[in-house]
Amino acid sequence: MTKRVIIIGGKGNGGVAAACIRDMNERFQLNDYQVYGFLNDFIPKGEKINGYPVVGDLKDITKYLKQDFLFLYAIHSVSHGALRMEIYKTLGIPDKKLATVIHPNAFIGEGAVIEPGVLIMANTYVGTNSIIGKCTFLMANSCVSHDSVVGAFCHISMGAICGSHITIGAGCDVALNATLIENIQLGTCSVVGAGAMCLNDVEDFQVVVGNPAKHHKYLPERESKSEWIKKHIKQNKK
Repeated sequence: MTKRVIIIGGKGNGGVAAACIRDMNERFQLNDYQVYGFLNDFIPKGEKINGYPVVGDLKDITKYLKQDFLFLYAIHSVSHGALRMEIYKTLGIPDKKLATVIHPNAFIGEGAVIEPGVLIMANTYVGTNSIIGKCTFLMANSCVSHDSVVGAFCHISMGAICGSHITIGAGCDVALNATLIENIQLGTCSVVGAGAMCLNDVEDFQVVVGNPAKHHKYLPERESKSEWIKKHIKQNKK
């Protein structure tokens, strides 16, 4: 039976998630999920994101939770991991209401654990005995090698390579084409910048960049939601 999915987010990661489900429907005739629409605080109800209607803002989730919908949480702005998790907590989504979307062209190794709400895009590799935490996004052509743990609410960008026996904390971002060698740890809400070669552990809320990756700055452990909203309203007006 096809399940209706509401995507929480916008045209960035939300649009990618919608495109993944559409590809699964149209090219692979997999109809486990159909995108019903988006919940978005910045785009008015009735307007469309990637061809799908905005059916309300985030506070409207209460009524949709009472109905026969699943949800995909796609608020994954890079370097905003703490706020990402804080917003999710306000939504009250039980795990059983989360859609877990795995593109058929992804490789999932034996013994891997994929938690609820995960999105795994095409040509992605998840090695044996690895764990991918709740609501984490693995984007196209990324790799999480064997015996690694990726925490909840992480974003592993296109082309990012995470070696074996790595532990990645909750709310982390591994940016485009970054590489993490084996046996290192990323702290909670840390960021590995685009193209970085990460050879050492990364602290909580630390941003590292470059080849080899070096300290760039620390992120605030708490972030103002109102300031984040202002920033996104400004971006959507461009």
